[in-house]
Amino acid sequence: MKVNKVKTTLLVGVIMTLFVASAIAVRPTKTDAIDPFFTLVFKTNGGGVRPDYGNFLKQHCARIGINIDVIVQDWPTFVGELIAFRDFDVCYVGLTGGGADPDFTGVYDENGSLNLFGYHTSMDWDDDKNTGLNEWYMKEGNLIMPPDSEERVQHYWEWQQYFMDKICPMAPTYSPRAYTAFWADLEGYNMSDGILQSWGLMDWTGTHTGQVDDSELVRVDAAWSDLNPLFQDDTSSSFISTATMDPLIFYDADLTVWPHLAESYTMLNDTWMRIVIRQGIEWADDPDGLSTNEVFDVDDVYFTIYAWREVSNDQHLWSWVKDMVKLDQWTLDLFIDGDPSTPENDAYAPFLPSLNTRIIPEYYLNQSQLADGVTPDITHPSWNTFATNCFGTGVFEIGSFTEGVETVLNVRSDSWRLDPVVTADPALDWANRFGYGTGWAGMTQLRIRIIPDQQTAMLEFESGKVDILAVGWNPTKKDEFVADPDFTVQDDTQFSYGFFGHNMRESRPIIGNRAPSLIDPTLSIGLCVRKAINYALDRFEINNVIHRGEYAITDTPLYPKMGIWNNPNIIRYNFIDKAREYMTKAGYDLGWTPTTPGFTMLVAFTSIMAIATITYLIVKKRK
Repeated sequence: MKVNKVKTTLLVGVIMTLFVASAIAVRPTKTDAIDPFFTLVFKTNGGGVRPDYGNFLKQHCARIGINIDVIVQDWPTFVGELIAFRDFDVCYVGLTGGGADPDFTGVYDENGSLNLFGYHTSMDWDDDKNTGLNEWYMKEGNLIMPPDSEERVQHYWEWQQYFMDKICPMAPTYSPRAYTAFWADLEGYNMSDGILQSWGLMDWTGTHTGQVDDSELVRVDAAWSDLNPLFQDDTSSSFISTATMDPLIFYDADLTVWPHLAESYTMLNDTWMRIVIRQGIEWADDPDGLSTNEVFDVDDVYFTIYAWREVSNDQHLWSWVKDMVKLDQWTLDLFIDGDPSTPENDAYAPFLPSLNTRIIPEYYLNQSQLADGVTPDITHPSWNTFATNCFGTGVFEIGSFTEGVETVLNVRSDSWRLDPVVTADPALDWANRFGYGTGWAGMTQLRIRIIPDQQTAMLEFESGKVDILAVGWNPTKKDEFVADPDFTVQDDTQFSYGFFGHNMRESRPIIGNRAPSLIDPTLSIGLCVRKAINYALDRFEINNVIHRGEYAITDTPLYPKMGIWNNPNIIRYNFIDKAREYMTKAGYDLGWTPTTPGFTMLVAFTSIMAIATITYLIVKKRK
């Protein structure tokens, strides 16, 4: 009986000890700086929080024996470092723009103009593929059809994992979060969708302080410059042209692709798409009165694509268009060639976002042509008129414009978006995505006040003369609006993100060292150092201290907002013990012993079982 009690006590002790050992094993390990093995140079530009990022990098890397020299430069000098001199080991850079397609050629490939990392195919050469694996992944991704297929999604998931684990050219950090405040009696607004897609779902439930007219919504913006999308270079102009025009296909906030002016689009093979145009749509009345009932058809689609390729400011983005053939009034065949240097047509998956462009009126802008009889004459007066008084098939038309004061957009009562016959197409899921149901009686006017000064716009918003406002630039006011029941605040990440970029060129003797690790020959010394830095960085601490924990932390080389394209199971850095492990593999002795949970548990279990066995034998002998 006495022995059984001892056995029971020992068993309980073993279990309790294992539980405590497990808790200790998974607890983050705090470490102090140690004498550095070497020094790396970090460079960035001033004028924001990037120098603070550099100081945190210095603190975090000091824990694994890496000293960081933080150098802050003016913007022109820093740009010169990135694209020409490259005299740095680590930099901090942000990417912005695009995001509808996961192809980041130009940034992460060998010959990319933004390849600041120095990736080269010799780093991961594959004899079977006759190129570097990273290069192969990027080129192959452009050939997978259809462009939004599950096969292509999986391909980019695999690429991201390979890129971040086996190349490790960067440490992704954050995507900024934007905040929009609006008066609480506005219902139906969704910041992710934006004002224009939310319009058919929005309305006022009451009248707020300072509000003059509950049939309109008032926002602010800077002055626009050119309302023709072919030549735009500012968001203020783009907002108005997007409000008045429609694209062939539509991307929702989650990057789901929907038909829009195109009733359907079908890949007949990898380089041949057939587009069927939606019928029953009319253009808004043009400013010159040429037509009051002009029908949208295939001529407008053909003309728009041709104009983008031949006369726009972004002609290079349309070089994939090999040919177009009009089959009838409602059908266009589009032929794709991703590599014009070869005789055959090559697939080019990233073409699809181009069809999200706004369609312009052929009958109005193609009134005269150049000597070839095909290219539109952009000196015709209609082009100047369109640049200041655009129109399209969209739900809005320009009602009035007062220079330096405001632009007023009115809802078109005859817009196809309000026509239940046209929008009944189940492929549109119209009621859920846009509203505008039968008998729709929402707001009929969007007033855009030109107030470029943020402080003035904030005062106008608080007084009720503006209904909705971006407030992320002023965290104190944003917090006040969150706490005030008169207001609602929504937030969303942006199509941008920042990262610590590693210079992997062999000219950098440590971080670019291609020699194999003596401990793990499958890894280069430079890769081990890069992974050690990534693991040592505590992005959560940086986010909490600098951004109040509000920025979205990312682990992929794509924007977090790209949704389905981001690998949900990608390698995740930010573990100090793993940082020590890779410094050891790089050949730097930190006096470190593995303290991973599995190793700690094994040691604890072995020790406990040895003690338990000895104790049991002593008790048994005494018995």
